[in-house]
Amino acid sequence: MIFVIVASAAFVGGFLRWLLAQLMPGKKATLMANILACLVGGFVISRDFSALETALLITGFCGALSTWSTLAKELGTLIKARHWWEMLGYLALTLFLGFAALKLGAAL
Repeated sequence: MIFVIVASAAFVGGFLRWLLAQLMPGKKATLMANILACLVGGFVISRDFSALETALLITGFCGALSTWSTLAKELGTLIKARHWWEMLGYLALTLFLGFAALKLGAAL
């Protein structure tokens, strides 16, 4: 039963990720998806949710919404193109906003 619940939440997170990619293709969609997942994750880990609720929200929803593999691909593409400063800026922005979103989510 847990599998079905987590898979349902993953469907919603994955659909939101797809929707973001349709609305803002490229690195902006990746950044937005990862920031939103960090925001939700920060909120969830700062609360006293049950193990099932945590699995549903973190593993299911946030796991499908976040797209760290796409981030790695985008960073790798920038490295191959030798766009070092753009790669470092994109990585720094992702990490900074991700931690800020995590803290904001925990504060909500």
